[in-house]
Amino acid sequence: MKYTVVFQPMVSFDINDAIGYYKKINHNLAKQYVLRLREAQIYLTKNPHSFQLKYKEVRTLFLKQFPYQIHYIIDEIQKQVVIIAIVHAYKKPTDYRLR
Repeated sequence: MKYTVVFQPMVSFDINDAIGYYKKINHNLAKQYVLRLREAQIYLTKNPHSFQLKYKEVRTLFLKQFPYQIHYIIDEIQKQVVIIAIVHAYKKPTDYRLR
């Protein structure tokens, strides 16, 4: 069964920060980042259980080409993948448990 992907409201800040950073370097790089996010989203609709639990209920998926991890939980009742954060893999993550 396919799942739908939903984003917690704060995830838009994570995405916009990364896009802004990559736009400063190269607009095409920012476009590639968005493309990789879309690919990950499509993958998660079909295979949300493919990744091990990292923290309690939280799973992580590394983006292709970029050093970011998508942190998500699976809502089996609603059949949703809930993305709670998109975190740079080499930076200390902020506390996103309250999201």
